[in-house]
Amino acid sequence: MGVDVADGVRGRTSSDWLVPASAFAVNGALYGSLLTRYPEIADRVSASETQFGVVLFAAAIGGLLGSLVAPLLARAVGERSATLLAGAGYALLAVGVAWAPQLILLGGALLLLGVLDGAHDVVMNAFAVRVQQHRATTLMGRMHATWSLSLAGAGVLGTIAAGLRVPVALHVGIAAAVALVVQVAIAFSRRGVVAGGPPAPASTGKPARPARSRGRLRYVLPVLGLAAVAASYVESPGQEWTGLLLSRGFAATPQVAAAAPVLFGAGLLASRLLLDVAVARIGQARVATISGATMMAAVGAGLLCTLAGAPAWWALAAVAVAGFGAGPAFPLLFGAADHLSVRHGIAPARTASMVSALSRVGAISAPIVVGPLTDAFGMGMVFAIMAVGAALVLGALPRAVR
Repeated sequence: MGVDVADGVRGRTSSDWLVPASAFAVNGALYGSLLTRYPEIADRVSASETQFGVVLFAAAIGGLLGSLVAPLLARAVGERSATLLAGAGYALLAVGVAWAPQLILLGGALLLLGVLDGAHDVVMNAFAVRVQQHRATTLMGRMHATWSLSLAGAGVLGTIAAGLRVPVALHVGIAAAVALVVQVAIAFSRRGVVAGGPPAPASTGKPARPARSRGRLRYVLPVLGLAAVAASYVESPGQEWTGLLLSRGFAATPQVAAAAPVLFGAGLLASRLLLDVAVARIGQARVATISGATMMAAVGAGLLCTLAGAPAWWALAAVAVAGFGAGPAFPLLFGAADHLSVRHGIAPARTASMVSALSRVGAISAPIVVGPLTDAFGMGMVFAIMAVGAALVLGALPRAVR
C-alpha cells in the first residue's frame, strides 16, 4: 500500500499530516462511541458490575498484548499499511462488541478489540513519527489533540443516540462504517504517504558510534519507561477518579462532580492544541519541564484544598490545570520515537510499542493502587498519587525527550 517517499511526501508538506491524523480520529471516534453505550451493552448481556469489570479487564489485557505485537506488524507491512489494517480491524471488532448477545462472547470480542486497539495505538503513532521525520517539524501535539477532539465528539453523538434510544448495534455500526470508509480513502490516497523502513537519516552516510550509542540508549530507555508509567498515574486518576473525589471528598453536587473529568479532558485537549507551536519555539525539554511543573503545582494545590476543606470549586480548578499540564506528556513520549530512530536506529514502532505498553500497565494498575489507598486514607489520596506521578514525570520526561 505504500509508495516511495519521493512520490508521497516531497511537495506535500502543508497537509500530509492529515493522513495519520485521520487514523487518530478513527481511533478516538470508535472508542468514544463504545464508551457511551457500555451501560446498555452490559444490560443486554445481564452482566453484573463485577462481570462487566472482568470483561473490561480483558479488553485492557488485549490492549497490552496488541501494543507488544504491533512492531511485528509494522515490520512486516510498514507503519502506514499496519495503521490501515489495525484501524479497519478495530472498526469491525467494535461492531462485534455492539452485537455480542452473551457475556462470554462479549468478553471475547472485547479481548480482540483490545488487541486491535493496542496495535492501532502503536502503529498510528509510529506512522505519525515517520511523517514527522520527513516534514522536519513536530506533529504529535496535533495528532493527540485530534484524538481527544474525536473522542469528545463521538461521546456527544453517543449521548444523543442513547437519549433517542437508537439501537446500540445501529449506532456503533454507523460509526464503524464511517471509520472503514475513512480507512479505504486513506488506502487509495497518495497524499503524504510514507513507506515503512529505515528513517531518512540512516542514508546520510555519517559514521555511527555504536559504543556511545548503546551507552546512551541504556540510559534513555529506562527513563522513557518511567515517564510513561508515571504519566499514566496522573492521566488515569485524572479521568477516572476526580469525579468521585469531588463528590465524596468535597461533598460537591452531582453536576460539579461530573464536571471534573470533563475539565480534566478539556485541559488535555487545550495543551495538546498548543503543543506543536510550543515545541517549535522553546524545545521539547523545556515544554516537558513546564508540563511536569504545572502538574505538580496543580495537584499539590488540590491536595492542600483537600486538607484544608476548601470549596469544591477550588479543587475543580486544580483538576482542570492538572489536565492542562498532563496534556503534553504522552505526545512527547511518543514523539521520542523520532529521536531514538534517528540517533540509535530503533524503528519508531518499537519505541511507540514500549510507551503504549507501559502506559497501559500504568492505566491497569492505577485503579488497583488508588482504590485501596483512598479506602484507607481518604479521597485526598487521589491528589497524593497524582502528585507522585507528576513528580516522576517532572524528573524523567525532560530527560527522556532531550
